[in-house]
Amino acid sequence: MILRLDRLQPALAAMLCTLGVMTVFSAGADWVRQILWVAVGAAAYVAANLYDYRRLRGLAPSLYVAMLVALLAVHLVGHTALGARRWLSVAGFPLEPSELSKLLLVIVLAAYLSRDERITWRAFGGALGLLAAPAALVLVQPDLGTTIVLLAVSLGMLFLAGARPAKLGAVVAAGVVAVPALPHLLHGYQRRRLEIFLDPTQDPLGAGYNLLQARIAVGSGGLFGRGWLQGLQGQLGFVPERATDFVFASFAEEFGLLGSLVLLTLFGVLMLRLVRTASVAPDRFGELLAAGVFGMVLVQVVENVGMNIGLLPIAGIPLPLISYGGSATITTLAALGLAQSVMVRRRAVAFPPGPARLLGTITRRAQA
Repeated sequence: MILRLDRLQPALAAMLCTLGVMTVFSAGADWVRQILWVAVGAAAYVAANLYDYRRLRGLAPSLYVAMLVALLAVHLVGHTALGARRWLSVAGFPLEPSELSKLLLVIVLAAYLSRDERITWRAFGGALGLLAAPAALVLVQPDLGTTIVLLAVSLGMLFLAGARPAKLGAVVAAGVVAVPALPHLLHGYQRRRLEIFLDPTQDPLGAGYNLLQARIAVGSGGLFGRGWLQGLQGQLGFVPERATDFVFASFAEEFGLLGSLVLLTLFGVLMLRLVRTASVAPDRFGELLAAGVFGMVLVQVVENVGMNIGLLPIAGIPLPLISYGGSATITTLAALGLAQSVMVRRRAVAFPPGPARLLGTITRRAQA
């Protein structure tokens, strides 16, 4: 089994975790606790790698129920911080079930969608039904960012599972029709974030403050950055939530454009490894599981970086393995461990390069 490991994948994860701890330290957060969380996540990675992922297919219904129970418990006995009720205290550990729900939903959908080769309207509706319950529970916490991740990952898995564009188009059309109702579903500060997105200078000391300070931090890093521990915006506390939601702004100020490109390259190569894992999976369940982990990482990276540089609205999504936080770090490492479990049990035959095979799959799905 050791000979079949994707050795580059854990190396990339380790480099990202190292950069994450460095940035958390620079941002003034509890870096010792972050190291502890990385260690727990590494243990979860090893355990997930050793576990035969195929057993999860039969456990999917139980995992789905456990996910809903945890999300419901947040509303009943959860802790509130920053205007949201998202955390449970488990043996003194602040567990965020919404983070864990990202991975659990990937497992559940992979098990559900792998039952048949064709995605009928009934199967398509069933998958959306599986998404609806956790997405609704997360949205009312409120946690718009995680809701976006759950929706995007689910649609991506449906597409790769073979759902025809007409089915996905129906979901998009329904979303467009529901846009007028969106302001009534969001809290005041969430509505304000969307309103201020295009022009944060309308309220520079209020709703637009976070975005403006993040832009200043990213821009002040220049080409080579100010140097580790030398970022003025971050060190002086002008960048809000600089260890979590706006960690990329802190990183970009200290390491500059070149450092940011290195960071994004690490993420890019990691996601290519996940693409290859999906391409050599021994079964449909493993393929969809690896593809779901790929989508989970991709959506969070795109949204976090996008909101830090002002290309996307602020949605409160952490940057995987870089942002401060135990639940997100452990969940991401466990997800990568499951992908590694798929890789070590891959088919012992030659395959074309993973990206090429996945692009071929995407092309066939689009032409279907």
